Amino acid sequence: MRYKVGMYGGTFNPLHLGHVNDIITASNMCEKLYIVLSVSKDKNEINYKERVMWLKNITQHMENVEVFSIFDENESKEDYDWEKGVNDVKSYINKPIDVVFCGDDYKGKNIWEKYYPKSKIIYIPREEIHISSTEIRKNPFKYYEYLPKIVRMYYTKKVCIIGTESCGKTTLVRNLANYFNTTHVEEEGRYICDKAGGIDNMQPYHYFQILSKHKESEYKALENANKVLLIDTDSLITLYYYLLDFKDESKENSAFKDIAENISLLNKYDLYIFLEPDVLWVQDGTRTYGEESVRKENNQKLKQLLDKNNINYICINGDYETRYEKSKQIIKEMIGDLDV
Repeated sequence: MRYKVGMYGGTFNPLHLGHVNDIITASNMCEKLYIVLSVSKDKNEINYKERVMWLKNITQHMENVEVFSIFDENESKEDYDWEKGVNDVKSYINKPIDVVFCGDDYKGKNIWEKYYPKSKIIYIPREEIHISSTEIRKNPFKYYEYLPKIVRMYYTKKVCIIGTESCGKTTLVRNLANYFNTTHVEEEGRYICDKAGGIDNMQPYHYFQILSKHKESEYKALENANKVLLIDTDSLITLYYYLLDFKDESKENSAFKDIAENISLLNKYDLYIFLEPDVLWVQDGTRTYGEESVRKENNQKLKQLLDKNNINYICINGDYETRYEKSKQIIKEMIGDLDV
């Protein structure tokens, strides 16, 4: 049977494949389906705009589906004001609601029957995808397979590998990405430097390109990451190289510094691993600071820049194998009991 107007609501904190299955089922049975996101003042709830984005993303191809939010003063789901919520829903839809859909975990509680007495209540079985948002919040990685792709991006841990030149960042990032079977972000500076005609030919606008291209590449890699995203350098490392090349206090340099530092504030990486420059320096065509004394001096400058910007990082030294093993262990500890 196809109903004229249907409604399906929840907190979707987070949205999981059980919800997705319910939404698909409900949309197939309605000429118009309204999905209601209930938002409380619970500080532990995921930002409601994030949840709206998830819902709109998975329903963007469903022309008969409309997503909207209702807001309550309750501090938790247990304190939810059902009467206010129902009034808000009916006021927004402003037409008879023929059917209300919900998971069969509500069956027997008679909540929906009480507040929607004129609507048919359809309970959708959860046996096919038996999972709850509560379980996911306790251990997102344990139930990772139940998360839509766009929701996985929210939980993915971002690990940034940093350090001065020729300390093994690129190799380590690639190796860790292979080990954790995930995506990674390459250092954009290397490619832009080649296009510029070499490190000595770099101009200020090339560094602006590095910043924008790196963030673009990061977002694309995040879309397909598997629980962890490995990132080779960040905006502060780009700023570090910029300051080595352009030491004057021009307005352009000041502007670049502000942009790079503000990007760093927005990055919200979960872990920074700092590689000490105690492996052999190798010339790859883009490097200029190979003398031991210069490497140590630049290493200290970079740490000062990171400290100034309140970046907490874990230092790792030793040969390449030692760095690899230490990094693996640190990442595993960060993400908990994760089978890889």
